Amino acid sequence: MLTLIPVPVRPLWVEFPREQCTFAVEHQYMIGSALLACPVTDPGVTEVKVLLPGTGESWYDVSTAQVFRGGRTVSFPVTLDTVPLFQRGGTVVSRRTESGSCTADLQKLPFTLTVALDSKGCAEGDLYLDDGYSFNFRDRKQFSLRRFSLDRGRLLNRCTDDRGKYDAECSVQSVRFLGVKKKPSAVTAQISGLLKDCTEVQYQAASHMLTVGGLDLDVGKDWEIRIL
Repeated sequence: MLTLIPVPVRPLWVEFPREQCTFAVEHQYMIGSALLACPVTDPGVTEVKVLLPGTGESWYDVSTAQVFRGGRTVSFPVTLDTVPLFQRGGTVVSRRTESGSCTADLQKLPFTLTVALDSKGCAEGDLYLDDGYSFNFRDRKQFSLRRFSLDRGRLLNRCTDDRGKYDAECSVQSVRFLGVKKKPSAVTAQISGLLKDCTEVQYQAASHMLTVGGLDLDVGKDWEIRIL
């Protein structure tokens, strides 16, 4: 019996095995199941062609939040400072936007979530955390596995593995929602039974992007954000 081990970076055909058009693509890669990257490896290139697989899928340009429909090839302008990178609709990507001098410095830095809506307005993604250097995740179950899920305007943060006992001591500072069709009337956050209005809310109609900042929500606790 063959057991497949998940690989963080893999060719397109691994994620889209039923689409024969992906088999010959050698210059694009999936990073997990959420991000598609097309590195520019030839000198003097000002434009690249990017295959966006999956008929019915949505792909968001990470830099501009512009959405592209899957199942086609698009031409994408590039410079020395840009690499085509797309987030798949229906996914949530967690990242730290600040930098540290070593792994230990990163442990308490806040996260930004990018929530890319699919055609049904839903999205989901996991965040795994441990101390980054020891085997305590294995020997003492010192890890945390959280799941962010969006459905009908509610973004939930929930634990998906109760065995984990790791206190991450970090927060979600802001959330970007991609594919929001209209400006909300209000955005609220609820944690530990306490409800508060989010005041740092920006909506960009041209790109359909909603940004909610100033949250300071503990990653390790259950909470929800509502878009009203």
